[in-house]
Amino acid sequence: MKKQKPDNLKGFNPFYQLPQEIIFTILDLLNSNPLDIKSFSLACKSFYAAESKHRTSLKPLRQEHLPSILSRYPNIAHLHLTRCSRVSDTCLSFVSHACASSLRSIDLSRTHLLSASGLLGLALNCNNLVEIDLSNATELKDSAMAAVSQAKNLEKLWLARCKSVTDLGVGCVAVGCRKLKSIRLKWCLGVGDLGVGLLAVKCNHIRYLDLSYLPITSKCLSPILKLQHLEDLVLEGCFGIDDDSLAVLKHGCNSLKSLDVSTCQNISHNGLSSLVSGAVGLQQLNLAHGSPVTSSLADSLKKFSMLQSVKLDGCLISYDGLKTIGNWCASLRELSLSKCSGVTDEGLSSIVTRHKDLRKLDITCCRKITDVSISRITNSCNSLTSLRMESCTLVSREAFVLIGQRCHLLEELDLTDNEVDDKGLKYISRCSQLSNLKLGICLNITDEGLIYIGRGCSKLLELDLYRSVEITDSGIIAIAQGCPGLEMINIAYCKDITDHSLLSLSKCSRLKTLESRGCSMITSLGLTAVAVGCKELTKLDVKKCPNIDDAGMLPLAHFSQNLRQINLSHSSVTDIGLLSLAGISCLQNITILHLKSLTPTGLAAVLLACGGLTKVKLQAEFKWLLPHRLIEHLEARGCTFQWRDKVLQVELDPKCWKLRLEDLMP
Repeated sequence: MKKQKPDNLKGFNPFYQLPQEIIFTILDLLNSNPLDIKSFSLACKSFYAAESKHRTSLKPLRQEHLPSILSRYPNIAHLHLTRCSRVSDTCLSFVSHACASSLRSIDLSRTHLLSASGLLGLALNCNNLVEIDLSNATELKDSAMAAVSQAKNLEKLWLARCKSVTDLGVGCVAVGCRKLKSIRLKWCLGVGDLGVGLLAVKCNHIRYLDLSYLPITSKCLSPILKLQHLEDLVLEGCFGIDDDSLAVLKHGCNSLKSLDVSTCQNISHNGLSSLVSGAVGLQQLNLAHGSPVTSSLADSLKKFSMLQSVKLDGCLISYDGLKTIGNWCASLRELSLSKCSGVTDEGLSSIVTRHKDLRKLDITCCRKITDVSISRITNSCNSLTSLRMESCTLVSREAFVLIGQRCHLLEELDLTDNEVDDKGLKYISRCSQLSNLKLGICLNITDEGLIYIGRGCSKLLELDLYRSVEITDSGIIAIAQGCPGLEMINIAYCKDITDHSLLSLSKCSRLKTLESRGCSMITSLGLTAVAVGCKELTKLDVKKCPNIDDAGMLPLAHFSQNLRQINLSHSSVTDIGLLSLAGISCLQNITILHLKSLTPTGLAAVLLACGGLTKVKLQAEFKWLLPHRLIEHLEARGCTFQWRDKVLQVELDPKCWKLRLEDLMP
């Protein structure tokens, strides 16, 4: 017989007695997993109410859900509307009233239909708004900038690719938003010297300024460099900037810490020499894809005692230039020589033997270096945390042993398209801090090497095995067992992978990305296991997996509610399987090329049912088989179509398959 609870305990919930501060602390610890937060909030009414008050950041899927969501969460400070492709003025009006006192930042960088009216209401009602991201809003004009200028407390404004904005609009922002600290104008082709000059004169607190690809000249640089707090200046692709333009730096910009003049072909050592006297505190310099790196250019920078990071990607570089960099008085922490023509063993050795405090080194596609460079790098720079050396094809297998023997602090290692073998991986497994390992197109590695990695690199988060064709289930099982926190794995075109690998990966509960295209032996059984075990899965690629069919789609629809992107091309999925995916509210991007059993009727039903789609990749033939009004309706809803001109593998009869929109919509 069950004991009866005392009357004074009936209906008593001990959680009601917990102070709100303790509940908020618990929620802070759960922030990394949205599923945990959801489970917590559904435990009891008090937790539900506490979670509503605690949440300050929101990323809704559709704008039509905003009224109900914002009524539940009254303290939203950061609103990300990047998944809502169509945000109307009515929507912004609701946001501006619902979050009037709490909203501090809003991200509208992937939305359309914005207008000056909606932005004006947002600026006037949300007095605490300090950040707005309007990137990619190509339809916005100067009137919208006049509306934004009413946000008097604005500190950060992103306008990248707002190509219709001109000097007039930027001038309005400059006059109205005097507290601006960060502004990005990349690819705002209508903005020139006048608008940038006004910003510099009116907004004295600017710390970050991105003017990439603007048609500016030296006229605006003088007021820019008078900004007393400017720390980060980006002039990438500003072809109007030359040596004469940089001469104004001689007058001083002591606050400048980071300068990006990449893709500025008209800047030579003469212009850079102006930096020496003007920007003595410079710490980061990006000269990628610019003038050849000669001894003269390198010598012009040698007096920067605080310089820590230099990027020379894509530059033609001489031995004398490398040798001069080695003689700099600064102790570099980051050096990027990716795809630099002219990098040799002798030149690279002269750098690493002097700059022993390097933490990050990128020598991608430096095809002239050999084991000599690797020996010098590992011997001198054993504090490296990141080493990228894709396609260093002259480096032999033996050299990779040195990496594992000497560089135990590595967190990122890119060995794509190299001669590394199992012995090399055995020693690399000693790098216990490794979190990102790329072994794509490494034809000498087998399961034996992956077993070593699984045993020694338990902190691994990302593993790329693209086209490493000797890998089988044994290697993947070892990785899954030894690296439980794995978040991304690429096993594309590893032809011997079967469901056994997917079954083992299903134990990696934090897996977010699975790329398995071309793994012809995996089936829906393995995919089902992944769907059940990996509930955080956001990206799935099963292209050219012919044994993936509708049986795999049903578990995905039920368990993978965070799935946002999927590629089902060349699989055996039919209309029925695709339609089941409509239950995934997060799904935004779908690629479905060469599905033999896909019909226009089924496709139309799928497109209508998946209300959150923003990008669909289809064969061009379907453009003529689907009703034009249906395509217009979906595009108005925010969906973008990418049509691919590839020959269909099945016989199509347009007369029989042509549909009417009225057959599918009420």
